[in-house]
Amino acid sequence: MEIDFNKLANYKSLAYGASTIAQLGKVKEEYQELLNEVEIKNDDFRYIKDRDNFISEALDLLTATVNLLLLGKVSDTDFNKHIEKLNAYR
Repeated sequence: MEIDFNKLANYKSLAYGASTIAQLGKVKEEYQELLNEVEIKNDDFRYIKDRDNFISEALDLLTATVNLLLLGKVSDTDFNKHIEKLNAYR
């Protein structure tokens, strides 16, 4: 499976004019909407209620997070440090 996540950078305009803190609020909102698609009982995730809605909300969360990073002026150095950290987990 190949997904070009670089396309999400084209939607920074969705956060145009937002402050980093305002965009963080958007990330929180999208995370809550994602959780609304999961049945939770006793603080445990039980099952996904509707796969299509879950995927849609997860992609909304991803887009909001990418916008947050772009507003925070994430750099190649930042990203490469993250990749190095992920590689260390292997």
